[in-house]
Amino acid sequence: MIFAGRGLIIGSGVSGRGAEYALGKLGVSCTVTDTEFLPPDMAEYDFVIVSPGVKHSHPIYKYARMHDLPLYGEIGLAAIVNTAPVIGVTGTNGKTTTVGMLGNIYAAAGIKTVVCGNVGRSFAAAAADGGYERAIVELSSFQLLQAAPLKVHIACITNIAEDHLDYHGSMLEYRHAKLHIADRQTSDDYLIVPKKFNLVGMSGNSTLLYNGKDCYEKEGKLYVMGAPIMRTGELSVGGKHNVENALNAALAAYVDGVKPEAIAKGLASFVPDSHRIALVGEYNGTAFYDDSKGTNIAATLAAAECMKGSTALIVGGSDKGYDYDNLFRGLPDRVRAVLVVGANCAKILDCAARMGYNRIVPCMDLAEAVSAASAGGFDNVLFSPASASFDRYKNYKERGEAFEREVKKLFGSV
Repeated sequence: MIFAGRGLIIGSGVSGRGAEYALGKLGVSCTVTDTEFLPPDMAEYDFVIVSPGVKHSHPIYKYARMHDLPLYGEIGLAAIVNTAPVIGVTGTNGKTTTVGMLGNIYAAAGIKTVVCGNVGRSFAAAAADGGYERAIVELSSFQLLQAAPLKVHIACITNIAEDHLDYHGSMLEYRHAKLHIADRQTSDDYLIVPKKFNLVGMSGNSTLLYNGKDCYEKEGKLYVMGAPIMRTGELSVGGKHNVENALNAALAAYVDGVKPEAIAKGLASFVPDSHRIALVGEYNGTAFYDDSKGTNIAATLAAAECMKGSTALIVGGSDKGYDYDNLFRGLPDRVRAVLVVGANCAKILDCAARMGYNRIVPCMDLAEAVSAASAGGFDNVLFSPASASFDRYKNYKERGEAFEREVKKLFGSV
């Protein structure tokens, strides 16, 4: 057995507890900790599992190198335990939607899958239980840094835009992390990327497929490898970005042998994740949308493009290491005002001033932002922060729920 003796798991979140569960099923003893330092009993451990959020500055990495101590990520542990082909999805935006669509497609085809990884259940825990024919795994840049020996049969990179620079340090390092999804692929495996995607630095020997060439939208229909799948209007979600997500999911399933009828059925019945351009309600002629999952600039711009009519946009939260020039460059004309909250408020205001954008209002908190936006006579109020949530909230879900409460409180519906 690869995992023998006693293991140390650093990180007690979903990934860490999933690793603990998987090792427990293997009969391996382990200790879970959140320490930022090396435990005093390090000599007692035979291997280490690190959770995705454990930065490479943590002393465990240096210790493992110096003492030849085997070190794996939770995804690496899962890869060793897993016995089914893996369909992996990474990218800056669209990952969760794409894996959700894939789960629906395979369910329509009658193929048993598990949807896991960066969404829902830990991949390690799911792999330990088994009982599925395909593992559909959402993979973050953090997870891919410690994913070896993961081999992805059908991999998809949805897109790459500025994100998580506070963790990776630069766009170059962030991009390199994403490219790890193709490591260990052979010509029998597939890699789906956007048309004109820059492949510099890619390892593996994948069979390349392109969104925009091998799958595309034409005259109101979606096509995969030249075969018509469905009318665009039959998709359960709107927006250009969701058409791209649907094409990625359709192409991945198609090359895996899933019939077009099952692909169309799965896409038509897909229910999107909560807090992703979700209508909270319409009050006094204004529609309020919760897009708390819009945690980077590209996601926020995609959400803004989905709005019809004049829109007030609420942004801000905890900083991710990039500037906001591209936000103000890319805002569609329908966004008539930007309201800013959160820890990075001053940074966003400074950027707006530098870019000459003057339709911006600083707010103390979400309650003030919702109140101010609702009084502006806009057709829509869109909460899409272009920032992480950790300044005030545990995660984007908690933040989205807070926005929904403020909207309903303002209009007396709670």
